[in-house]
Amino acid sequence: MTLMSHGRGLRDKALVGLLLLAAWWVTSLFFQYWVFPSPARVLTALNTAISDPAFGSFASNVAVTFGRLLVGFVLSVAIGGVLGTLMGLRTNVEAFFRAWVVFGLSLPAIFVAFSLVILLGITNWVPILTVTLVGIPFVALNMWEGAQDLDSNIGEMADFFGASRRQQIRHVLVPQLLQYLFPSMYWGFITSWKVLFIAEVFGAGSGVGYMVNYWFNQQRVDMLLGWVVVPILIVILSQEALRLAEDHVISWR
Repeated sequence: MTLMSHGRGLRDKALVGLLLLAAWWVTSLFFQYWVFPSPARVLTALNTAISDPAFGSFASNVAVTFGRLLVGFVLSVAIGGVLGTLMGLRTNVEAFFRAWVVFGLSLPAIFVAFSLVILLGITNWVPILTVTLVGIPFVALNMWEGAQDLDSNIGEMADFFGASRRQQIRHVLVPQLLQYLFPSMYWGFITSWKVLFIAEVFGAGSGVGYMVNYWFNQQRVDMLLGWVVVPILIVILSQEALRLAEDHVISWR
C-alpha cells in the first residue's frame, strides 16, 4: 500500500467517523440526556473523569488496562503462533492439539473470566489470563492454516543449496508465515480488547472495565461512555499502526 492510498484510506475512515458522530447527535435529540447522551455531554463527562480525581484516576486506570492488554496479547500471539505453526508442520502435534484448539474457540470469554475469578479471586492476573487463554486458540487456528499452505518448493530449493536449519527458518519459514501472523495480530488485538473489557467488568478492581461497571451501577450513561472514548481511540490508532507495520514488513518480504 502506497503512502497516498493509505492517506486516502485515513480520510475515508475520518469521513465515516464524522457521519457516525452526526448520526449519534441526531439520535440523541429524540431521547432524554440520561438515556442517550449527546456527544457534547459525553465529552463533558470525559473531561470530568480526567480532571476530577474523585471520579477515579483516569490516566492510571487506562494505563492499567492497556498494560494488561499488551501482556495478554503478546502471550497469546507468542504461544498461539508457535502452537499453530507446529500444528501445520507436524501431523502428530496437529492430532494432539486439534480438539483442544476447537474446544478453546468454543469457550465464551465471559465463562473464562468467571472461572478465573472463582479460581484466583479479584486479581490483576484474571484479565491478563482471560485475554491469553481466549486469544491462543484464535491465533493458533490462523497460523495452523498458514503453515499448511507453505510453499514446499522453496524449502526444497533451500535444501538443494545447502541452507542450514537456522537459515531456512529465518529466510524461508518466517517470511511466508508473516502474511498469516499479521492478520492474526490485527483481529486478535480487537478480540483481546473486547475480552479484556469483559474480564475487567467481572474480575478486576481497577481498569476501564471496572470503572464502566461502577458508572453502570450508578446509572450514569454519560460517565460510562466518557470512560470508553479514549480507550476506543487508542485501539483504533493501534490498529492503524499494525496496518502500517504489516505494509512495511510484507513489502520488505
